[in-house]
Amino acid sequence: MAEGFAITIVGAGVVGCALAMELAGAGEEVLVLEMNHGVSRGENQSTRNSGVIHAGLYYDQRTRPLKASLCVAGNRMLYRFCERFGVPALKTGKLVVATTGAEHAILETYARRAVENNVPAILIHGDRVREYEPRIKARAALLLPTSGIVDAAALLHKLYALASAAGARFVTETRVVGAKSRRDGIEVEVRYRDGARDRFLTGRLVNSAGLYCDEVARMVDPASPYHVDPLRGEAMKFYRTKRPELDVAVMNVYPTPTKTITDRGVYFTVGVHLTPTLDLDGRGDPILGPVVTVGPLNRQAAGKEDYGGEFRPSSEFHERVRGFFPGLEEEDLEPHQAGIQARLVGHADWVVELSPAESRCLNLLGIDSPGLTGALAIARKAREMMLGA
Repeated sequence: MAEGFAITIVGAGVVGCALAMELAGAGEEVLVLEMNHGVSRGENQSTRNSGVIHAGLYYDQRTRPLKASLCVAGNRMLYRFCERFGVPALKTGKLVVATTGAEHAILETYARRAVENNVPAILIHGDRVREYEPRIKARAALLLPTSGIVDAAALLHKLYALASAAGARFVTETRVVGAKSRRDGIEVEVRYRDGARDRFLTGRLVNSAGLYCDEVARMVDPASPYHVDPLRGEAMKFYRTKRPELDVAVMNVYPTPTKTITDRGVYFTVGVHLTPTLDLDGRGDPILGPVVTVGPLNRQAAGKEDYGGEFRPSSEFHERVRGFFPGLEEEDLEPHQAGIQARLVGHADWVVELSPAESRCLNLLGIDSPGLTGALAIARKAREMMLGA
């Protein structure tokens, strides 16, 4: 059996790296295990996403209290972090648009929720909407000035670098295949890339395994009731410099939220939206790039590695946005990327809890959107739960 470690984190996504930075910075001995061959190479949900910094509008206090509180806190923390450490990010703002009277009424509900969540928001109408985005057609919109975009891969790499500098040890291409309680710690079994296996003791275990969080939770507690239902989100893109009608999306532009009913439950969706992308100017400062993404168009994934294969037809993306962005033509669209979210079956909120069967294991489960925005706040909460401060 290999040497032991004080704290082992399973998963080097944005939350795992942020927590490693927090714990190592507090003087803790930290090992981080990552199944992929690199930390910031686009192989996880932390980097395969739209890079939106959410304001915290969508999450009600009753059914999604963690998302409601940690997204708002994470928003503020993330901008400060990016400014301090030179991670490319822009506070672009967001428009959540209504094109019908029914959608306008829904926006009024979300305007009240913004007040409840302490999210800055202004309900604006027709001409005011066009002042912000002249190419967008809407009867009304919620303006969210604290929304923005971030280079997700650069953020993840910076967290990894800071955690490493603070003393955290990262081991990649290593999959956790077993975990069981012992009197003197938790015994973790791993499998390396070449198939070899090893075991070691850890004083405490953090399950931040993303899409595989449910499997790790069941290793520690076979009775764990949580199951990940992987959600594949596909995105197209277009170039706003192609012609004047496409010169749009200096902001995030979202439709009015809707609910989706499936055989696995009722799920909330923010809809297919327009997201600007980042570029760098000659001095290395972040600016808006020419590419605008259109997505995600979601479907149940075929599995937790369902990144390849055919995208949904471009006509389906076009149909979702043409009501508020009439200048876009189907021919303007081309595939951008596919990502997979770790959605929990039957749970709208994140689950952050000590394992009922093993108090030395902290589970971070179902960290789907807005996990990128909330990562620093989630890590702070996890550190407080583990260290008491």
